[in-house]
Amino acid sequence: MRAFLAIELNDYVIENILKTQQVLDENSTSRLKHVERENMHLTVKFFGDINERKLKQIKRIINETIESYKPYTMKVAGVGAFANIKHPKTIWTTVKDKEKNTINLIRNLDDKFADIGFKKERSYKPHITISRVKQLNDAQNLSKTLSDMKGNYYGKVDVNKIVLKSSTLTPDGPIYKNEEEFIL
Repeated sequence: MRAFLAIELNDYVIENILKTQQVLDENSTSRLKHVERENMHLTVKFFGDINERKLKQIKRIINETIESYKPYTMKVAGVGAFANIKHPKTIWTTVKDKEKNTINLIRNLDDKFADIGFKKERSYKPHITISRVKQLNDAQNLSKTLSDMKGNYYGKVDVNKIVLKSSTLTPDGPIYKNEEEFIL
């Protein structure tokens, strides 16, 4: 099973992200591939293909780790890009919370997943991918549009669970399925 761990978004935040995708389309001649509504989430950890033994280890680690977390609220705001705003390849929005629960949760899980053989992340920048640049036709125009949206606010997400999802790749894009929810 090809799997990853995610925090799901609420409809309000998703609707606001969809509006940003629309603005990107209206103000850019670049060819963008937007993340579909049903696929929007914050990735906590991408595992890739895993077998049953790894799945059991992952579930055990998640259950042990989330015992020390309580539900919290994170804000979804801002727009940025990897590699950077002047040369965007992936367009994202970021998440923040007062006690840094999101980044601490990701870091704690990543440390424990490394103990069972998963590659440790180089850095922790929690983000929600909203679009991928397939063809950059006017970098200056797209860069200006992204800069104008840096202050966008998308809403709050009450985080009370994380979800283990499977991903099936198709020619039309990935299809995600919830495999198991872990309640904080």
